Amino acid sequence: MTARLRLRLIALLGALALLGAPVLAAPAAHADADDFSYASWDATYLLSRDADGRATLAVTETLVADFPEYDQNHGIIRGLPTWYEGSPLGLHVVSITDGDGHDLRYDDGETVDGVRQLKIGDPDRYVHGRTTYRIQYTMRDVVHSPTDRAIDEWYWNLLPLVSQQPIAHFSAELSFGPGLGAAMIGAPSCYSGAAGDTTPCTLVSDGGSGGPFRVTKDDIPAASGVTVAFPLKAGTFTPAPARQPDPVTDAVPYPLAGAGALLAIVGPIVGVALLRRAGRRRGRGIVVAQYDVPDALPPLLAAQIEGRAGVAVPAEIVHLAVRKTIRIVEGGRKPSLELLDPAIAPDPLDADAQRALFARDRAGVVLHLDEPNDALAGRLRALPKTAHDAAIARGLLERRRPTLAIVLSAIGLGAGLMAAALALPGLLVARPAAIAAFVVAVIASAIALIPFLAALRRRDVLTPQGAETREYLLGVREYIRLAEADRIRMLQSYSGAERRADGSVDVIVLYERLLPYAMLFGLEREWGQVLSVQYAHDDVAPAWYLGYSGESFGSSLSGMNSSLSATSTPSSSSSSSSGSFGGGSSGGGGGGGSSGGW
Repeated sequence: MTARLRLRLIALLGALALLGAPVLAAPAAHADADDFSYASWDATYLLSRDADGRATLAVTETLVADFPEYDQNHGIIRGLPTWYEGSPLGLHVVSITDGDGHDLRYDDGETVDGVRQLKIGDPDRYVHGRTTYRIQYTMRDVVHSPTDRAIDEWYWNLLPLVSQQPIAHFSAELSFGPGLGAAMIGAPSCYSGAAGDTTPCTLVSDGGSGGPFRVTKDDIPAASGVTVAFPLKAGTFTPAPARQPDPVTDAVPYPLAGAGALLAIVGPIVGVALLRRAGRRRGRGIVVAQYDVPDALPPLLAAQIEGRAGVAVPAEIVHLAVRKTIRIVEGGRKPSLELLDPAIAPDPLDADAQRALFARDRAGVVLHLDEPNDALAGRLRALPKTAHDAAIARGLLERRRPTLAIVLSAIGLGAGLMAAALALPGLLVARPAAIAAFVVAVIASAIALIPFLAALRRRDVLTPQGAETREYLLGVREYIRLAEADRIRMLQSYSGAERRADGSVDVIVLYERLLPYAMLFGLEREWGQVLSVQYAHDDVAPAWYLGYSGESFGSSLSGMNSSLSATSTPSSSSSSSSGSFGGGSSGGGGGGGSSGGW
């Protein structure tokens, strides 16, 4: 390496060292805004009584902070308490100024654990070196009545014990308003150190036993404070309303709100049950076995009176089949339906069901139920609503509000609102027990409101005619449950049973017509077995059901019930995309809608 090259290398290294010097010299604590101290912390306190006899406190704090000369701090955060001994202190910040009396910018900030955080300073400007902050604020109800002594006491922390800054010099002057000096009943106490420390400090009185009092202390480390306690005669101050317990606002709302919520919930249940029971009692109270069902009571309508509404549509389809209007053809995953004679529907509701099934009202039309058909599903789902309207129009049902449910739930809601009203006076004075009681009462009222609104809804109730119709259907169910010998004996005793040409009862026709109602009662499997016996006895097969399988007919009917029930469920949309050669993955294609965060 030549001498000239060596000199150039040395010069380059020197320049790099100079460039890096400011970075190396930057303080490690630059980013820690709590890394400063107070040169002094001086405060004045004036404890007085207002016109109501309650304690008031006026405070002026003068804080002189020593900040580093580099850009670390915009200002200080002074936390002031907002609660004491279960009562709000009514903290009011009068002013925040600098050492020359100029107003400083500050943010009231949030309140954390009962301490309001005053963020003092300009976020657009850093402060350096010695800086003065003067904070003036007022409070009330700072005096408490200790439980172990019959006195009033001003027991106050003059410094924040969670501060991370040391204080080189602290002083405080504590003065008292008119009449309070004479109310003191003993020497005041002073303590210094960390939280829980009992190390005494000295209070000096400039005016005798009534003060003012002064306390000074130097070199106070971080997380250390000064606390004073002044005993006064009991009754010197009027207690804060929040500290005066009142059972009416603090305790009574709880059982009242609880009873109200319970009554509001139970009331509608009992009221609706009694309403429905009263509707069923309107009949004759006698159930007689019945072997047939009138044409004016198709399964769609019967399901509104008694039975399982969920199988009303499948029962109606079987009803149309046994009446020879349509034919059920087994095959594939689901059966098909063939329209035989659209003109012989026994009842207008039967005609409505027929039109819902077949878009074209023409004999020979076949409906394949295994093919997705959302339009068909929509029409079938509308049939129960049509039947419900028919039940009301024909005088079988009426819409009534459950009066008892409304009354009981209204009483429950009223009890919850009354509980909230009782707790409100305590809430207004911020008594913690009353606040909790008010919250419970509001929650109970909200809970009670839901069943009250639900109770206002009209409900279906059987009319006297509807109650008698229900008893008739119960008679049909009893007939279906009879032993075969009893059923035959009953048919022989009635002249209205359908007869063959030779005068004997056409049992198959009667039993087939009862099959849809057996489905309503959940007895299709048992009734299917009865039909199988009759078909075998007469050596015939049902013309309305192509796919009859003898002894397994009952099981086939149960399966058909489920199959036809699924007909009224819309088909799910299928994707036309292939997912390319891998067969698709993850979400299966389409837009990836929605996410979280902001």
